[in-house]
Amino acid sequence: MTDTSPSVTLAAAPDLPDILAMIRALPAFHGDTAQVTQAQLHHAFFGPAPVVTALIAKLNGTAIGYAGLIPTLVLHSGETRLDIHHLFVAQDHRGRGVGTALIKAVKHHANTLGVSRLSIGTDPDNATAIAAYRAMPDLEEITGFGPRFWVKSDR
Repeated sequence: MTDTSPSVTLAAAPDLPDILAMIRALPAFHGDTAQVTQAQLHHAFFGPAPVVTALIAKLNGTAIGYAGLIPTLVLHSGETRLDIHHLFVAQDHRGRGVGTALIKAVKHHANTLGVSRLSIGTDPDNATAIAAYRAMPDLEEITGFGPRFWVKSDR
């Protein structure tokens, strides 16, 4: 018998090959190529000063999605916020509640960390993701915040 609802857990080092494959699939959707290596991911997730966390969704032991989480300290308030930097669901599992399960697990994880706010965004041309986020009951679209700008690096 197969289960139809995914398990969502905090990613561990053995999950990195699956996460890397999904990270590579995400920019490919936008016509881009991921440059990150598994060694870089290992350092970012599990190095001496981790800067990112991931939750991984699995169905019957197979990775089908992940949420990449980056904390931010809001200096003036002292609050920690968590940005869902990536939310990815494998193509053949979209529309089946996997994204919602990941968001629910992210909220639980954030609560255990004492995080005050969560945010998620998407490319303005990704109509599918925008529609999915708007359909999720726990997400509230934010508007009216000031513009943001990219600062070009000298690198």
